Amino acid sequence: MKTPFGVVDGDGHILEPEHRLREYIEGPYGEMKQIHCYIPNKDGIVGTSASVIATKSYMDSTLGGRLGTHGGADFPTPQDWLDNADAGGMETVFLFPTVLLGYSGIRDPDYQVALGRGYNNYVYEEWLRFSPRFKSVAMVPLKDIQESVREMRRCVEELGYSGIFVGATGAGLLGDRRFDPLYAEAERLGTTIAVHGGHATAEYNNYTKFIQSHTIGFPVSNMIQMMHMTYEGVFEKFPNLKVGYLEGGCSWVPGMLDRMDEEWEKRGWFETPNCKKEPSEYIKSGNVFIHAEPSEKLIPDVIRLMGSNRLFYASDWPHWDHEYPESLYSIWDRTDLSETDKKAILRDNALEMYNLPG
Repeated sequence: MKTPFGVVDGDGHILEPEHRLREYIEGPYGEMKQIHCYIPNKDGIVGTSASVIATKSYMDSTLGGRLGTHGGADFPTPQDWLDNADAGGMETVFLFPTVLLGYSGIRDPDYQVALGRGYNNYVYEEWLRFSPRFKSVAMVPLKDIQESVREMRRCVEELGYSGIFVGATGAGLLGDRRFDPLYAEAERLGTTIAVHGGHATAEYNNYTKFIQSHTIGFPVSNMIQMMHMTYEGVFEKFPNLKVGYLEGGCSWVPGMLDRMDEEWEKRGWFETPNCKKEPSEYIKSGNVFIHAEPSEKLIPDVIRLMGSNRLFYASDWPHWDHEYPESLYSIWDRTDLSETDKKAILRDNALEMYNLPG
């Protein structure tokens, strides 16, 4: 089954093989024996024994390779991804990293600069140039905001990137005013800030099962960043800035907006001077986009609150928890969404978020 239009994947992944990525890292960091602390095994699976040894808080998300889609050490190749996209009728795929979803947490600012630039060059040379159906968001070294601005400008203006990726964990609270120059330049460029959920909460190292961390961390990390960015005035100061919150679902949004509005009504006049309207007004203004999980029962309620042009689809392929192409079909087969809503989620909204023509 295929939809009557080309689907846009707002968040697919590559596995950035270490031996290929190293070729693009300039200076001494490219000579390191191990770039990633979580490295794929001989079958290309991330999260096996080498990863478990690397850090006691990491567990095997693939359950020994039972979950997700796997291949050899270079899997998925660009052709693998195109074949996969064809299987579900995908027209465009926005690519994100896998291991380097934790990029924002790198402590060494020089390493962050070198690794980010190397990754961006690798994706451009081996993916974006391979097919116009591939799009991507750049990694920028948030420990150095001036360098982040320069790298974003280079990637967007010279390499054709569609925005930048920011981890919801690892970089601190994204409403901090030190990020203002980055947001100002993103607004000027008309490009997108894609905030990708991660393993959040202070109790992270105390969870005893991966399921515990993954269940709570991804939506909570997005909630934290949306709250902080709104209260600290990011959407007031940069009214044309487009921000997406990824891989945390959308069902939490109505309750979060109600809670922010209630808190703002009581304390906003004193503690959020740069948040001059009800927080929900900013989130519903048209520049904030939310990833919708196909299984979420409350998608129609979120649409009633946010409008039909705010939610977007993501395959998450080839990660351990993807359900592509069934996830795509399950949205198209829903009886509680109009065809207009389905097309908006599966195509139109991602194009708007990433500033691509329809």
